[in-house]
Amino acid sequence: MNKIVVRKLQERDVEDVVEIFAADGLIHNEEERDRTRKRLKRTASEPVWYDHFLVAEMDGRVVGRVILEAAYPPYSELINLYVLPKYQGIGVGSRLVKSCIRTASSKKCFLMSAMADPVGNLPAHRLYSKFGLRPGILGDPSVKRGHMWLFRFSKESCISEFLKKHPFAEPSVSPSKLGFHDQMLYRMSWRDPQTEDKIDLFIEGQPSQTPDGTAPRIAGLSYKEKDLEIEALVKEQNRTIRRGETSGFTTSFWNLGSKPLQTAFNFFIPNGAILSPLPENLSPIEIDPRNEKTIQFEFTWSFDCRLPDFTTFPTILATCCFTVEGLKYPFFISAGFEKK
Repeated sequence: MNKIVVRKLQERDVEDVVEIFAADGLIHNEEERDRTRKRLKRTASEPVWYDHFLVAEMDGRVVGRVILEAAYPPYSELINLYVLPKYQGIGVGSRLVKSCIRTASSKKCFLMSAMADPVGNLPAHRLYSKFGLRPGILGDPSVKRGHMWLFRFSKESCISEFLKKHPFAEPSVSPSKLGFHDQMLYRMSWRDPQTEDKIDLFIEGQPSQTPDGTAPRIAGLSYKEKDLEIEALVKEQNRTIRRGETSGFTTSFWNLGSKPLQTAFNFFIPNGAILSPLPENLSPIEIDPRNEKTIQFEFTWSFDCRLPDFTTFPTILATCCFTVEGLKYPFFISAGFEKK
């Protein structure tokens, strides 16, 4: 049997990919086949900068496909991984996921999400688990397709840094939203049973992909390790935005430790978007023990801003990264605005 080759979609792959969709029950008639052919040909001939459509070739044909969407670093999304039934269980899916991880890393995306079935699809669960994708938003187990979000954190993230120092940290996921500084959010946590050090991620989003849904994102966090104890939260004043308009959000920080805390900022925002105050003009801030600091930001979707034409969700992300002395990688929290 020939080796597996993963590469970008080409026009000559269209019929093979159509057959993959048909085998998975996504195409039911000739009209749907024609629409899918046209869409795939356009995708192959006119690729967009934020979608990475990858195929796995074996035995002279395309036997698997996946898309990595990387429109808003540091986030990326693994979308619609399909492998022909005959070629499942021999490493095709693994090669596609590995390629997505490499691509995400090259785009400075250290958080990868994927929507998955809550129960029943054990081959997919094993595959995703193998590469470090873990449940962050649980869904309704009675829903057969989708309805659960998984997250993977690269080695260049504060989460992986914590887990490297706490290999016995126990993971947990909230079955529903919890209150965190007057916000209702999902929680994904790790706790060291010996030291009681912990990291909690508070996630904005919903279990499934819905027309009025928002992109899953880290909106808040709580971190405790030795003398360092910090909480952070981003809160939007207006959840919607139109081209040429400005929406505001705040980032709040709580120093719950016994020592002063100093932190510096960096931002991921779309090319051409405007953030005020400018990140480069922000001086590091110091927060006294048992004190809070809130910073107001204005985000403008300018006419020169380069945004994707279509993504899984119509959400524009603006991510605040902040460093803390003693930790190699920054924490991050993200605001989200729905395009109108």
